[in-house]
Amino acid sequence: MNYYNLFGYLLYLLITFYITVIVGKIFYKNGIHFLVDSFNGNDDLANVLNKFLLAGYYLLNLGYATVSINLFTEIFSVLQLIEELSKHIGFIVVGLSVFHYINLYTFSHFSKQIQKLYHNNH
Repeated sequence: MNYYNLFGYLLYLLITFYITVIVGKIFYKNGIHFLVDSFNGNDDLANVLNKFLLAGYYLLNLGYATVSINLFTEIFSVLQLIEELSKHIGFIVVGLSVFHYINLYTFSHFSKQIQKLYHNNH
């Protein structure tokens, strides 16, 4: 058992789970305003989509963070530990930002179509 790796896994999971939860709360709290505006004041649709986005966000990011432990190389020093954590945490943060901008683009471009679908089903 390599204790550097074990410590790295625990630290990585704690940091990425913390970042994911904090950023998720920020997106959820502030994103509702963007969604309400995107859907012309339709609070019901905005709330439903905001909850779906938060659930998907948590599942995708926490799932990836957990599975990506397999991508760690064997660590033999504190320096390697820092490098490995930086690489993996950086990848998660970049991924979060990419998905955030994809969501913004999607909702700004397709809000009218999503609103029509929502009204057709209610």
